[in-house]
Amino acid sequence: MREQVRRGVASLALVTLITWLQAGTAWAHVKWFVKEGDGGGAVHFSFSETTVQIWTGIILVCVSVALLLDYFIPEPPQLLCEFASRRRPQILHLFQVLVGLALLVTAVQGAIIAPHLTEPGSGGLTLRFVEGGIGLLLIANQGVRLAASLLVLLFLVSTLLFGFISSLEYFNFLGIALFLLVGTMPEGQRFESLRPYALPLLRVHAGIALGVLAWTEKLIDPSLAIRFLEENQVNFMQALGIESFTNRIFVLCAGCTELIFALIFAFGLVTRINTLALAGFLVSSNLYFFLVGKSNEAFVELTGHLPLFAIALLLILYGAGDRLRLTNLFSARTRCEGQSGHFDNSN
Repeated sequence: MREQVRRGVASLALVTLITWLQAGTAWAHVKWFVKEGDGGGAVHFSFSETTVQIWTGIILVCVSVALLLDYFIPEPPQLLCEFASRRRPQILHLFQVLVGLALLVTAVQGAIIAPHLTEPGSGGLTLRFVEGGIGLLLIANQGVRLAASLLVLLFLVSTLLFGFISSLEYFNFLGIALFLLVGTMPEGQRFESLRPYALPLLRVHAGIALGVLAWTEKLIDPSLAIRFLEENQVNFMQALGIESFTNRIFVLCAGCTELIFALIFAFGLVTRINTLALAGFLVSSNLYFFLVGKSNEAFVELTGHLPLFAIALLLILYGAGDRLRLTNLFSARTRCEGQSGHFDNSN
């Protein structure tokens, strides 16, 4: 009976994964390509709409399925756990390189943290210099705690410059900084016991960032996303002949799908499956721009997604971590990701 339930749940997971991946071509950071104010008029969703009500139900069902999956899916292969543990310093360095490259390239292109966040004048130049320095330190694997501290400072200053909502959209950068600070805390220090929270903090911050992006770029004001679809023609449902599937509905589907990702990340459910699906979204989004010959847009998208790829690398190899998980309310079960304990460069 238990085996039948596992097979049924696995089938549901496969269907859900395919559904998520189908919307991948629409999962670009809209504000990187469409300026605010170019949305072409206010467009809003209302809970009184049938499609919104249906998607609310889908979100609840997907989170419930993820909770069920997290209980029934077997533990990850021991070989994966052993590889992740044995290669921890190299994996962490690769994580730092991906994040460092993103920061360095963004600084060279004249932006702060994200491609569309620019600040003119000497103040912006100073911040970009700091941003580039953080990137170089991370790539060189030198002064990592200093780089993480400066990244926290850069994030706080960017919050003052661009607003609280914009900072929440890139909350994953604060998560990256906290992960490096907490995960590399020297032994014997007062807060050494916080090290097991390093990976969960990274995961939760990434989930919040994805959720806020889904909310601000698509669900609260979908006008920018609709403009993006009009300019790039990525509504594959209309290409399949379903004319009634308007850009507005497509944006709603994409936004709700991103929100599902965000909630599952934040709750720490089926993290590896969720991360693989996320990686599929990111890859398909980048491939679209390459395939249609928009190399500049593809480079911007790839650079901006490097931190997410870095986070995905850790979550695929180490899972959700044993802290800050919804399942902790129901069970004390741990898996091999908990064997990692913390991340540092010494082992």
